[in-house]
Amino acid sequence: MLLDRSRLPVVFIRTEANAETPINDQIEALLEERRPFVLVTDHAPDDHDEDTQEERKERALFFKKIKDRMRAYCRGMIVIDGGRPMSPAIKIAAVTAGKAFGFAIVFATDEEEAERKGRSLLGSRDDAWLL
Repeated sequence: MLLDRSRLPVVFIRTEANAETPINDQIEALLEERRPFVLVTDHAPDDHDEDTQEERKERALFFKKIKDRMRAYCRGMIVIDGGRPMSPAIKIAAVTAGKAFGFAIVFATDEEEAERKGRSLLGSRDDAWLL
């Protein structure tokens, strides 16, 4: 996975891209900047159903470690659903996860819509990133 920071403060999680740096380290580096951002991903909240219990445990421990910083700097997560209908259970899970993380999780059909929604979550001022 790769954190594509080319459109900061909107950051895309590229699941099909490989990076030399592990994704957790990339997220840590983003949080170290101490600036507001929005995450955009193309994988659904239930994409981890096949993960092992150990992988789930590691992910939970990592998110517990960064939870406070995520709440401070992440303004939301946008899931690109490609226009696919999402089951009510997935949407409820997203709302629940958003409450646990302390930020909104919303859906978009494509990258352009996701970026617009992300900038809206950040506020209408593009220079807010510079503060």
